[in-house]
Amino acid sequence: MSDNATPQLPTLGFAADLDEAARTALGAFGQFVTVNEGEHLIEEGQPQDSLFLVISGNFHVSTQATGREVLLGQLKAGNMMGEVNIFDPGLASANITAHSLSQAWKIDRSSLEQFLEENPNAAARVLVGIATQLSKRLRKTNEKVAMAREAMMDSF
Repeated sequence: MSDNATPQLPTLGFAADLDEAARTALGAFGQFVTVNEGEHLIEEGQPQDSLFLVISGNFHVSTQATGREVLLGQLKAGNMMGEVNIFDPGLASANITAHSLSQAWKIDRSSLEQFLEENPNAAARVLVGIATQLSKRLRKTNEKVAMAREAMMDSF
C-alpha cells in the first residue's frame, strides 16, 4: 500500500452531501491509500480503528470465522468499510482485499472525532450518510438471513 496526500474527496458515499469546502476539510483529516490487487486493506482479527471510503476499484469482504474463507460481499466506489470499529472499537471482523488496483480514503477515529467537533454542520451530514449506508447494509443482511432460514426450513 502506498499513500497519496491529495486531500480532495470526491462526491461519493457518506461525503456525497458535503459541499466542496466541507469535503476538502474532511479530506485533510484523512489520507488516500492505494491498494494493489490481492493486498489486504483490513485483516480479520487485527486491531482496526479507521473508517474507509472506496474511491475507485473494488474490494472483496471475506471471513474465515468458520475455518474456511467465505465471501461476504463486494465493495465499490462510494461504499465504506471499517465502520464497525469506528463506533465499536475492537478487532477487524473481516478481511478487506483489493480485487483490482484500488484507492480508498482513510480516517482514524480520533481524526474523525476532531473533524466532527470542528465542523458541526458538515458533521451531521457525514453521520447521516454513514447511518444511511449502515441501515442499507443491515436491511440486506436481514434479507439474506431470512432467505437462508427459509431455505433451511424448505430442506426439512
